[in-house]
Amino acid sequence: MQMASTAKYPFPRRIVHSFRAFRPSAVATAFALLAVAACSDSPTKGGNNGTPAAISISSGDNQVGMPGTPLAAPIAARVTNAQGNPIAGNAVAFTVTRGDGTVASATVSTDNDGVAQTSWTLGSGTVRQEVTASAGSAKRIAIATVDTTRSLFLLPARDTVSAGDTIWLSLISGTTGLGGDVRGAVQETIVNGTPTAARLASILYTGGEFFDYTGNSGTLNLMTAGPTNIAARQRYMQVGYVATSGSKTIKFTHSAAGFVSARTFNDLLGRVSVVGASVYVR
Repeated sequence: MQMASTAKYPFPRRIVHSFRAFRPSAVATAFALLAVAACSDSPTKGGNNGTPAAISISSGDNQVGMPGTPLAAPIAARVTNAQGNPIAGNAVAFTVTRGDGTVASATVSTDNDGVAQTSWTLGSGTVRQEVTASAGSAKRIAIATVDTTRSLFLLPARDTVSAGDTIWLSLISGTTGLGGDVRGAVQETIVNGTPTAARLASILYTGGEFFDYTGNSGTLNLMTAGPTNIAARQRYMQVGYVATSGSKTIKFTHSAAGFVSARTFNDLLGRVSVVGASVYVR
């Protein structure tokens, strides 16, 4: 009987495991890395737990008020870390960035819910006003507007223009429901905070009865036979300035010296706000 060839049917190859592949130190290192990763994903642990990653306006945004009067509700900002959890004891800076208003406290520490808050008093710089809340590199803007139903205000056609463009400012009254006579003459002053960057170009009076002015690109004094308290938003004049240089913000302050003539609004000046405008020339 012929024997089977050992070359055709070899014995199974012996598999030798290397001890080096299962060193205890390598296993311990792997488990340590997994543990670190688990801690990083944990919402309550981690080395960056106290680092601000985001800030939001939790309450008090989009209010309407009068210049010189605190808004009805404070501006509250909430600070969270990378895991979305609130950070207590973190400083939040509140800065007025538009409108020339004021805040009661420029820096406030967050409470256990990660919230810091302060009172905001609107200014007379613009109708739309802003406060920026910041914690570390995280920032968020809160917005408020002046009550234009009780105001004489400047309204720019565009908040941002280019050098060479005309900055059109509309003078608008919102005096409906305040009582008094229907029509009265008003003395107003517009001051261009940067006259070298915006040259007075034109004045368009749409009131119809009486108009006079003196002044230049820096200070413009106006007298008109408006506004009336018939319409909620009456545009009674437009003033145009040509922007002559860029990369700056031009502030146009607005004031009313008094209401004159025989037909005046009864005590109107003490019951309305007089608001200016701000335009950025890029």
